Amino acid sequence: MARYALKRVLQSVPVVFVVSILSFLLLRAAPGNPAQAQAGLNATPKVVAAISRQLGLDKPLWTQYWIWLKGILHGSLGVSYTTGQPVTSVLAPRVPVTAELAGLSVLLTVVVGVPLGIWSSLRKDKARDQLTRFGALLFIAVPSFVIGLLFVLVFGWWVHGVLPYEGFVPISSGLGPNLSHLVLPALALSLGPIGITARFTRTSMLETLGSEYVLSAKALGVPRWQIILRDALRNALTPILTILGLIAGYLMSGTVVVETIFSLPGLGEELVSSFNSRDYTVTISVMMIFAVVFVVINLLVDVIYGFVDPRIRLGYVRRSS
Repeated sequence: MARYALKRVLQSVPVVFVVSILSFLLLRAAPGNPAQAQAGLNATPKVVAAISRQLGLDKPLWTQYWIWLKGILHGSLGVSYTTGQPVTSVLAPRVPVTAELAGLSVLLTVVVGVPLGIWSSLRKDKARDQLTRFGALLFIAVPSFVIGLLFVLVFGWWVHGVLPYEGFVPISSGLGPNLSHLVLPALALSLGPIGITARFTRTSMLETLGSEYVLSAKALGVPRWQIILRDALRNALTPILTILGLIAGYLMSGTVVVETIFSLPGLGEELVSSFNSRDYTVTISVMMIFAVVFVVINLLVDVIYGFVDPRIRLGYVRRSS
């Protein structure tokens, strides 16, 4: 199992490398000049050229990438064009905000979506199944930013004071205030993934419940709860884990819009702000953090496969022997 995990880690390294190249090139191809943004619209070409040299923007593109990559390999994300501070100092206070928001959204997706899909599959085509499928489809169809704006409208105007709709309170100031400021953003971010997870879990469970070994267990008088929880659910988990891994990555990227709507000082809000000011070192650092988190999450999902599905683990043992 350790060799399987190591193999997956080694396969992930080229993915991150390619993503870094594409992110760097696309960012440099975007309209706007960081030196012009720093100098101001009325600055002379001589001043703009001097700032370009200071920021290293006058060097060839691949040279700029190599300098940036060497800094990454030495543990440095560079210096912010706007503030002159190390990028790590700029992003450090924002990481917990995004981590909490994404973590709570993933928790809601799993805790609500998976049981909802199981509950729906046990009454196929009945009233609760139809209602669950309709609700899931509705959540999927409405984008998170629309839900977020609706929450701001409802809790900012109609029922003001029930739940905070902007700002952030760190967990060090109290768990209650912290969670109250994250409830609406987490719901806005997770309702769509909850619908996807519920529908996917329902489909996977229906396929498993119709398999021969489940029908044989029923014929042998095995308790229904045991068939569902021990046999059917475990075999249905593999495809469910796949979609959950993808959803976790989607939730990370979705924080960009949600944090902006709810004025959360996280990485997503900083990504928008740094791009608007053409602070490329901060922008690409946030992009790479999201990319690495996405790769790590899917790597963990691949490793969990080996524990959930013995066929993967045994198949690896046969190939390695």
